[in-house]
Amino acid sequence: MVTALSTRTPLRPEPFRLFVDNMRQAVEAKGLSWHIPLDDNGTPLDSRDWDLRKLNNSHDRHSPGTVGFGIDDQVREMAINAQWPKARLPSGSVLPEVAQDFIKATIASLCLRGRTADSTQIIAKAARRLLSCTVVPPFELSREHFEAVLSLKPWSAKAKRDFSVVARIIDENLLSVNCPVQPELVTPTDIELLPDLHARASAHKLPDKDALFELTRIVFQETPTSFNDGVFFAILKLVILTGLRITEVLTLPDDCLVWDEHIDVVTGRNVADVGGVGRSLRLRYYAEKQRNGAPDLLVEKYYYVPSKFEAMVEATVSETLIVTAPLRALLKSQSSRLEIYPCSDIRTFRTSTGRTVGTWHRLFLTLGGVFQFPLQKSLASDTAISTPLSPRVYMSLGRATGNGSLSFFRKYGRSPQTKEFSVQPHALRHLMNTELFRQDVPDTAITHQFGRVTVAQSYEYDHRSLAEKLKFVQLPAVCNSFAPPGSTQAMVAKMVVSGVAASSHLGQSFKRIQGEHGDEAAFAYLAANSDGFHVTPYGFCTNSFSMNPCARHLKCFDGCRHFAASGLPEHRVTLETLRGRLVEMRAAAEAKSARTIGRKNQITHAERLIRGVQAALDSEPDWAVFPEGDDYADRNQKDLFA
Repeated sequence: MVTALSTRTPLRPEPFRLFVDNMRQAVEAKGLSWHIPLDDNGTPLDSRDWDLRKLNNSHDRHSPGTVGFGIDDQVREMAINAQWPKARLPSGSVLPEVAQDFIKATIASLCLRGRTADSTQIIAKAARRLLSCTVVPPFELSREHFEAVLSLKPWSAKAKRDFSVVARIIDENLLSVNCPVQPELVTPTDIELLPDLHARASAHKLPDKDALFELTRIVFQETPTSFNDGVFFAILKLVILTGLRITEVLTLPDDCLVWDEHIDVVTGRNVADVGGVGRSLRLRYYAEKQRNGAPDLLVEKYYYVPSKFEAMVEATVSETLIVTAPLRALLKSQSSRLEIYPCSDIRTFRTSTGRTVGTWHRLFLTLGGVFQFPLQKSLASDTAISTPLSPRVYMSLGRATGNGSLSFFRKYGRSPQTKEFSVQPHALRHLMNTELFRQDVPDTAITHQFGRVTVAQSYEYDHRSLAEKLKFVQLPAVCNSFAPPGSTQAMVAKMVVSGVAASSHLGQSFKRIQGEHGDEAAFAYLAANSDGFHVTPYGFCTNSFSMNPCARHLKCFDGCRHFAASGLPEHRVTLETLRGRLVEMRAAAEAKSARTIGRKNQITHAERLIRGVQAALDSEPDWAVFPEGDDYADRNQKDLFA
């Protein structure tokens, strides 16, 4: 056991001292010791770490602890490689006591506010990374310290937000003498230009088609070789059919099937008798990421099963109820004597409806050994019964490294190629969300279906192609005379009317004209300006700027395929003036010393532009200047200012 490195630090400011002392008292009131014995690497000794479940009153199956207090060697190594002075970096293997106190207080603050253990550990790791590359105590941190860490490498957006949370805790409690310390996070906007109307937006977030088909074949057609495999087959069936989160499927209660009979209020008869839908299926489940949720509370929600999947969902749940019934009965009997069955997962939970449920009320339960599916003999009274965990789902889908034998693709795949497949579980949620959008289901219904808080969250899972988004857009009759159905003008009109291009220059002008002069004038303007013909300072452009500006910023003379000569006097004057400036630029470059860095590139660049301008001056009016030139509107061409 080691103690923290003895580092001389200034006296702790009053706000910092009070924050740590208050959190210390709260932790000790929960029965935990503030002092955590550590080994030489800053890792808590066995059984001496905090059990975060006591701080946030959660019912997590396993005991989550702190992330330790060792210096993050990876971050410190990055700082050394970035030529940071070693005097600015902490020495040894363990963070100083003041840094440990800050991390402990941060963990306690987050848990006591209802944060889950997982998210708390992530923020604590961010704090440890920050303090691993500075000798400055937490109460002297500044914005520059955060920005310095963020500059070490291209952190993910999630990692940047984690650092931001640490800074927010410091600012909210005035823990540093240099507050505010919140760094300015600049996250580049990921703007994706699609190659055509039928390309899906952010298609990488959807499952691979071949992998999805193979997974579907496996779970619906293969015979599981073990009891636990059979349970996970059923889990994956429901994930595919519903799009619910993995944990939401894993925690389904045994009474999750809820059938609703719909009665006509006028006749008193079943709606099916008068041509409607007389019966529908709901799934009761415990939703994640709810505003009224808490680590110790299960929030009940309902998922409305699409009619085409009702039979498959009911069959999957009913079959699972039968095969796991002996496990529920045995686990319930074991729950009366917890100390005798430590290997079984025996826990109770509160629900948002006021009920108390136990793990023996779960639909999905697994066994701590290899058994045949379905069970062929009775279970011993001391058989270990567990609730399935999400990491096992990732392993089944080939997403976990080092556990290839647990991948269903490797185990049940029919060819060497399919055995290498993998599927991201959350991609199945993206798929179902997109499919509902494709079927023109209202965004409010989709949001309610998946238990989300805002409609905006549903659109983050929308990966329809532009053609699919425009499929259900109806244009008014007045538009047909200006934009025939199927024409480019009609497509652009749909984009403007539907809001896809509402913020473009064309969309803003359309709305202004529509408000001032009516629909007919607005659609006439739209048709005239979406035909792919424009005037530039140097001639004509045959490209369409309806949705995006010129990728070359009107540098038509640099070999653009869409550039056409106009023959107009004002355009010739502009081109001749430009040619003169380029000649001067070339002469200035040639006058430099031959050893000047970049001289050759400057001359070459000027000569290329001069040739382009001369080609425009020599071209016949209305003819393309560079018929074999580059298509700078191609999405694979890099923007000059990107």
